[in-house]
Amino acid sequence: MFERTLVDLIRGIRNHKKNETRFINQCINEIKEELKGDMQKKTVAVQKLTYIQMLGFDISWASFKIVEVMSCNKFSSKRIGYLAASQSFNEGTDVIVLATHQIRKDFLSSNQNEAYLALNCLSNICTPDLARELANDILTLLSTQKTHILKRAITVLYKIFLRYPESLRPAFPKLREKLDDPEPSVVSCSVNVICELARRNPKNYLPLAPVLFRILTNTTNNYWMLIKIVKLFASLTPHEPRLGKKLIDPLTNIINSSPSVSLLYECIQTCITGMSDHIPLMKLCISKLRTLIEHNDQNLKYLGLLALNNIMKIHPKAVSEHRDLVLNCLEDDDTSIRLRALDLLPGMTSKKNIGDIVLKLLDHLDTAEGQYKDQIIEKIIELCSMGTYQFITDFEWYINILVKLSQIQESVHGKLIASQLLDVVIRVKIVRAYSTRQMIELLKNPKLMSNPTEGGMCEVLYAAAWIVGEFSGYINRPIDALEAFLQPRVSVLPSHIQSVYMLNSLKVFSHACAKANGDEIPSLQDDDEEEDDEEDDDENEITHEIVQECLEIIKSRLTIFTHSIYLNVQERACLINELLSFYSVTQEQGNNISKELISLFTEQLNPVGPKAQKKVPVPEGLDLDEWINDPKHQEPIEEDEEDDIFNTNTGSGHKKHQRGGYDDEDDEDETNSSHSGHSGNHFNRHPIDIKRQKEERLRRQANNPYMLGGKVSKKSNDSENIPVVQLTGDLGHLHVGATSSSNRPMPSKGGKKIKKHYTIDTTIEMPEGAKESDDEDERDSKYKNDALSNINLSEPLTASDVLHTSRHRTDIIREKEKEMAMLAKKNAKLSPKSPPSSANYSEVTSPEIAPTKKASKKAASTTGSVPPPTAKKPSKKPAAATSTAKPPAQAAPAPAVVAVVKKVTKTILDDDNFKITCELLKVSPNEVDNGQVKLTMKVQNKTDEDMSDVSIGLKSSPQQCVSIKSSGEIGVLEADASTTHTEVLNVLDVLNQELQFTLVATPSSSPSITNQLSIILPFSFFIVPTKLPKDKFAEILQKSGQVSAMDSTKINGQSLTMPLIIEKLSQQLSIEVVQAHPNGQTASFYAKTTQNHHIAMLVKEKDGNISFDIKSPQSLLNQILVKEIAQLTFLSKK
Repeated sequence: MFERTLVDLIRGIRNHKKNETRFINQCINEIKEELKGDMQKKTVAVQKLTYIQMLGFDISWASFKIVEVMSCNKFSSKRIGYLAASQSFNEGTDVIVLATHQIRKDFLSSNQNEAYLALNCLSNICTPDLARELANDILTLLSTQKTHILKRAITVLYKIFLRYPESLRPAFPKLREKLDDPEPSVVSCSVNVICELARRNPKNYLPLAPVLFRILTNTTNNYWMLIKIVKLFASLTPHEPRLGKKLIDPLTNIINSSPSVSLLYECIQTCITGMSDHIPLMKLCISKLRTLIEHNDQNLKYLGLLALNNIMKIHPKAVSEHRDLVLNCLEDDDTSIRLRALDLLPGMTSKKNIGDIVLKLLDHLDTAEGQYKDQIIEKIIELCSMGTYQFITDFEWYINILVKLSQIQESVHGKLIASQLLDVVIRVKIVRAYSTRQMIELLKNPKLMSNPTEGGMCEVLYAAAWIVGEFSGYINRPIDALEAFLQPRVSVLPSHIQSVYMLNSLKVFSHACAKANGDEIPSLQDDDEEEDDEEDDDENEITHEIVQECLEIIKSRLTIFTHSIYLNVQERACLINELLSFYSVTQEQGNNISKELISLFTEQLNPVGPKAQKKVPVPEGLDLDEWINDPKHQEPIEEDEEDDIFNTNTGSGHKKHQRGGYDDEDDEDETNSSHSGHSGNHFNRHPIDIKRQKEERLRRQANNPYMLGGKVSKKSNDSENIPVVQLTGDLGHLHVGATSSSNRPMPSKGGKKIKKHYTIDTTIEMPEGAKESDDEDERDSKYKNDALSNINLSEPLTASDVLHTSRHRTDIIREKEKEMAMLAKKNAKLSPKSPPSSANYSEVTSPEIAPTKKASKKAASTTGSVPPPTAKKPSKKPAAATSTAKPPAQAAPAPAVVAVVKKVTKTILDDDNFKITCELLKVSPNEVDNGQVKLTMKVQNKTDEDMSDVSIGLKSSPQQCVSIKSSGEIGVLEADASTTHTEVLNVLDVLNQELQFTLVATPSSSPSITNQLSIILPFSFFIVPTKLPKDKFAEILQKSGQVSAMDSTKINGQSLTMPLIIEKLSQQLSIEVVQAHPNGQTASFYAKTTQNHHIAMLVKEKDGNISFDIKSPQSLLNQILVKEIAQLTFLSKK
């Protein structure tokens, strides 16, 4: 078969442009066959796969073959394998663990190039497992004399720290030593790693400041290392102010003398970060930045503007002197430079120059395109709205600017301009009349309707319509406004804009009616300083004929909106239609409801705080996550095809509460039934009752003249049956939800012109009980609190700060066997017995234990562990001796001969009055006083006054413990004095470990004090260390009832050995070993409580975990032992 080389593959891909994917898939199939060949074919195949992976194809299926090529002894093949692994391997690659040994092997290769390959590959494919396994090898490479390997090893350390943060503390001392290396390139690599680490937790690296300062002052031509050191100081100076003062002189020298622009920029950034209060240095930085901005290189110009923006946040006045330079950058051909120049404008703006800056931006707006155009619009609005319009002196000018911005097509800032129009008109009352007239012209502008997309510039029409309607009292030509609202092309606008048009057309008509009748308009009464233009003097007042014409315009043009495809538009149009029909009827009857119409829109609206919704306090007792109506408890709603879809009263009885629970007599039955439904059989109502209630409900709805919807029944089908009441006389004032309005007169029209004084209303609406703090705006730190950031390097190294070391399984087993042998010798000296037999071993979970030889062999076969050959020969005689002769000393469990003294100290109370420390003592557990515990309490008076009648009394029940001896009442305890109180208790219930005491004291100047004291007794106090032979241990397991309850627990045992576990269980819990298996992975234990509870335990080691199987008479006893085992300290002695 013809085999393609990499050149053939590339040439073929270029020749198959039309069906490239098909050709590559064909090549992949060929490569799969080549990977089955010899190493030379595999190498070429992996090389081609590497190129295919660069084109975006997945080659994870060939990961194992890549590892094979990496393991090749030939350097050319190894290089191809490492390159493929660097590009294709990731954290999800399973076979990456197979490369661990090969990478470690190449680290120590005599060929330096192979070490380069391994280090470079590790930096790309490093995973937590690889970092843990190879961290020790990388640390070993730091001692090499080969500079090129050393540099790469130091650089790889950063990736190791990221993936395995626990390696930072043990490895950091060696990394720190490399800062003093005579080779500058090695020092540079060390500085790079420390610089990256300092970005996560700068405080860790403050002790390195003297060494870094020496490197900074002694290095002259290594600009890359100087840049890294300066960046490192930029991270450290905010945490140590004295360091900034120390750096002023060297940084000043570098800024004045260094030809490196990159170093100059980093020095300026460091000065901004840590030395911003040094004015001469800041002036020097600004002058250097000006030279960068004036430079022809676009990159330097961009960096200069970027750094100048950082200085502007601290010293805006110093930067504002260079306004002309920044404005000239707006004419640059590079868009990124123009955007950076825009960012500088807010710090240069004032009341005097805001007009010039905005006009300059408007000139650029004519030629701008795309994103830059939107940025200019946004920046104009940002400049004008800063500080609640603190720089605006003429708001009519600003309204004109916003209107001009709204004429710009293809912009995404329609909502931004609309919000500004609304905010200005609401806050600045004197500009409302002028704004209303401008908005009418804006509504007539056809350009805004040419692109009626939601979110576009047509959003300005939303604000314009709202302003015209809300402040239509300033309009003397309502016909123009209504024609703008109801023109046919409005129907192409988004639905939310059409809805505003509908409602505000009613506002315009209401204000026109009020003006025609001479009624007061409360919304205009606060604007007493309103200045009228000369055009207003010639305008005619609104007459009844104009109102009638407005009415005809609305009725004639409203039809298109009452049939709108948008529900919200149709709803508002129908509402207006009905209100105007009602207005016409009342007008024909001689009644005028203009006051009632205008009263619907008299409430003043204030700006709502931007964070008002976040600051709404949650009412006490309200759970926002709780169901309002839990679906599980909802009564199933009956669906009836005869009911109308608009009928809101159909459904189950619980909907009565949603309607408000009327108290009419007609609804009494339904209310009662609904209440009984909730309290009684809510879900199991009889079908007859459901049918009866439904018929009653439909009958009430049919007789209710205020109920809409539902198919008209035959009884009410005749319109003559509808009750009609003749209304006589004047209807009077019909208040429909109106509020009382003030009686101040409208502003006079014919006054003398006065100078305008703009008053900005800065009040905002906030919810009741809102918090004044802005805690929700706190910024998060730049880096999350990951494991690497939380490591503290200032603490000294401990025994646990050791790098992981991989060991072979056989070495671990050999070491455990040695420890087991030493422990066996130790036990033989203390209590000589027959040597343990591996054939007579059994688990706690298997009660079938027979002393015969045949059964012992069977038990040994079920364990799955074969003892070593050396243990077989001596095991026969001890086994025979065990079955034939039993020493009398082993006939029964015997307590330990050696007296055991246990002492535990605890602090049981520490408050403003007392500090009590309790010492628990258990001495010589035996058959006589096996449950006695001695408590010695040290009581300290922490107050400044004497305490009298101080006493400590036992509160626990007599069934739990009995006080045998007590030191009695303490009596008087002086200020800052201490005394002791002793109690000797006989514990009767060892499973109840908590003792209760009561402390009573009377201060000299305040009422008596009572404190409840609680003491937890260690369960090891009540365990009698007992040496038990194997046969008696088997009998206890076989007897049902003695150890019927069983529980298990596990702990991590990677660093534990069975001899250590045996030692700790004996020392801390008095649990003695019965038999340990020769393989060092299994052992059985026995213990007895002071109340003769038998405890049997099997400890097994498997897959790095230690499991404890516990059997005892009660499950509560097992749970106590599980807690005690979890609190054990398995620390080996070194």
